[in-house]
Amino acid sequence: MGYTDEDIEFANLILTDRGNLDDAKVEVWMKDPEHVMLLKEFATVYQKRMNIDFNRDKKEEFARLENTIQERKSRRMTLRWSVAASVILFIGLFVGRMVNEWRNLDEMRMLAETERIVPGVKAELILSTGERVVLNQQCVSIEGVNETGIQNDSVTGLNYTTAKVQGEGMIYNTMRIPVGGFYQLALSDGSKVWLNSMTEFRFPVAFTGEERKVYLTGEAYFEVAPNSKHPFIVVTEEGMEVKVYGTEFNMNTYQHGVVQTVLVSGKVGIRVNATGKEVMLAPRQMAEYSEKTGMVRVEDTDPYRYIAWKDGEFVFERETIEEIMERLGRWYDVKVFYENESLKQKRFTGVISRYEDIEQVLRLIEGPATLRFEVKGNVVTVKYGQ
Repeated sequence: MGYTDEDIEFANLILTDRGNLDDAKVEVWMKDPEHVMLLKEFATVYQKRMNIDFNRDKKEEFARLENTIQERKSRRMTLRWSVAASVILFIGLFVGRMVNEWRNLDEMRMLAETERIVPGVKAELILSTGERVVLNQQCVSIEGVNETGIQNDSVTGLNYTTAKVQGEGMIYNTMRIPVGGFYQLALSDGSKVWLNSMTEFRFPVAFTGEERKVYLTGEAYFEVAPNSKHPFIVVTEEGMEVKVYGTEFNMNTYQHGVVQTVLVSGKVGIRVNATGKEVMLAPRQMAEYSEKTGMVRVEDTDPYRYIAWKDGEFVFERETIEEIMERLGRWYDVKVFYENESLKQKRFTGVISRYEDIEQVLRLIEGPATLRFEVKGNVVTVKYGQ
C-alpha cells in the first residue's frame, strides 16, 4: 500500500510551512516510522530541488521524487573497492524501482537509520549560562537566560535566524556532537553548518561587530551566507583560521595538530596566526595545515570523498585500514585492536552507507582487503584473512 496524498501533503508542509502546523499533530504523525522514512527522503531531495512547488502538480512531482529517491538509494548502495595492489571489485546492490519496494525493510532497522540521519539525535546544546539542552526529534523553541527564539526542528535542526540576545555583548552557545552523532544548524546570518560526530562548535547567538567568528574542533561542512563587509572566520585550536568569502567548504581537525580544509565552491583564505600569512584556496583544492611545522600544503582533490559524510556515506580512496578504522570508531563508538601492526597498512577503496550496521560494513571491507574482523561488543580486532 502506497503513501496517501495526505501523507505526501503533510510531509511537504513540515518542510515548507512548519511554523503554521500544530506541534502535537506533528509529533503524533512522526511517531509512525514509515512517516519518518518518507520525511527523511523528502528532506534530502527537497534540499536539491528548493524551487519546486509540490502543490503545483502533486502526482507528477511525487513521481519525480520517487525516481530521484531511488537513484539516490541505488547510488548510495553501490560499492566500489580495491586492494593495495590493483584488484578492483565492483558490486552493485540494486534495490527496486519504487519507494514501496523498500518500505518492507525490517522496522527496527528503519528506525535505527532514521535516528542517525534525521537531525535531532545525539547532540547537546550548551547555552551561555552553561545550561545543557539535549536535542532530540521534537519541534520546540529553546530559551535561556540570555538568549530567546532558538528553534529546534525535527528535520532541519537548530535555527538561529530568529534568535535574540538579552543585554549587551557577544553571547555564545556551543554544540557538542558525541560519537555516532550528526546535527545541522542555521546561524543567525543564514549560514548553514553540518556537524559530524565528535565535534564541538562554538558560535554567537547573534553576530555583531565587524567579523562573524566561530570556533571548531572536529569536523563540519559550511555553506556561508556571503557578506563582504563582515567576513566569516572559522578558528581552530591549532593556531590556524579560515577566512571565508561566501562559499561551501569542509573543515576537519580530528588529527591532532593538523587541520584539513577542502573548498567546494567560492573562495577561502587559510591564515596562520603565528606568521599572519594567508594562503588562498581555489575550488576543488585541499589545504592541510601542520601545527608542528607551521606550514600549509595545498593540493588538488575531489571534494566528494571529504564531504560525503554529510550525505550519509563513507568514501574511502586507497585509505589504510588504520585510517578507516579511526573513522569507523568515531561513528560506531568502537575500540580497535590489531593482531599485527602490519595490518594497519593494508588499503581499501569503496563507498559504503554510514547507516549500515558496523558488522555489515566490516564484512564488505574484509574480503577485498584480505583480512578478517572479529567483533565482540564495542571491540573490533583486526586479523589476517583466512
